[in-house]
Amino acid sequence: MDRFRKKIDRIDEQLVKLLDERMNLAFELGKLKKSEGRGVFDANREEEVFNKLQALPKQTIRDDEIKELYEQIIRISRLHGERGMR
Repeated sequence: MDRFRKKIDRIDEQLVKLLDERMNLAFELGKLKKSEGRGVFDANREEEVFNKLQALPKQTIRDDEIKELYEQIIRISRLHGERGMR
């Protein structure tokens, strides 16, 4: 059991690092969108992201689970984008 938990812990560390990087990019994108007079929300881009993710090969996680997870990631990314617009 410890072996699995340690592996999960390493994956969690990688996920947090990648999510932090994603949020930083969303913040910077918010600054860019502000300078271009655009809003943070882009429905077409979000649909594109969902479609790309669902097309990726997966062994265990289902498409509806990916969508649920990424809805939250994108929601939080929008918040960081809005902060970049201030």
